[in-house]
Amino acid sequence: MKASGIKALLLDLDDTLFDDSHATTQAFASFIAPHAARFAESETELLRRWRACVDRHWRRFESGELTIKQQRHERLRDFLGLPQLAEDEAARLFQPYMDAYRRHRRLTPGAAAFLDATRHLTRIIVSNGSAEQQRAKLRHLGIAHHFRHVVTVDEAGAAKPDPRFFRYALALENLAPAACLMVGDDPVRDIAPARQLGMAARHVSHGRHAIVFEQLSQQLHNA
Repeated sequence: MKASGIKALLLDLDDTLFDDSHATTQAFASFIAPHAARFAESETELLRRWRACVDRHWRRFESGELTIKQQRHERLRDFLGLPQLAEDEAARLFQPYMDAYRRHRRLTPGAAAFLDATRHLTRIIVSNGSAEQQRAKLRHLGIAHHFRHVVTVDEAGAAKPDPRFFRYALALENLAPAACLMVGDDPVRDIAPARQLGMAARHVSHGRHAIVFEQLSQQLHNA
């Protein structure tokens, strides 16, 4: 990466700047407590199965098949094995999860310092979450002011890794791909498509956020 040529950062949100893994783990613990007796698996195994349900129905949201609310309730029905569960009952059962998820929202290690160190660059959030949901996270985390734009599937009309999503984000500031750095945690949704379009890209993984953000801050200091 030639830092001197970077003029803008495209930043994923969940598990890049926002510690979604932490919030999900804590939310699941609150959700599963009333239901644990009905399952033979350990809480670790249940969490693994929950994440598989999340992934399955999140992909349906990304494809436009479900709304953000519908995918929440579909993952609940899938996990509990209750496909006919009524909407009002699904909403009631899911509420403890949502309440705990919101209570446990926090930045990933090093994210705040990284955002402060890159104020001289244009920053754009690129997320497959819903616009309302992701903007609420940014406000809660106190980092909304850092971003020129927040691009989600709602605005872009496509989801990562579709190249149309990235082209939409670049067009907002008339940015050339070679002048942009994509930072994200997902090799398939974030890193590969960015590189295919000619952007620099840096992967961040669980446990390495602080190290990667510090390295990037140093490299981009004079960009």
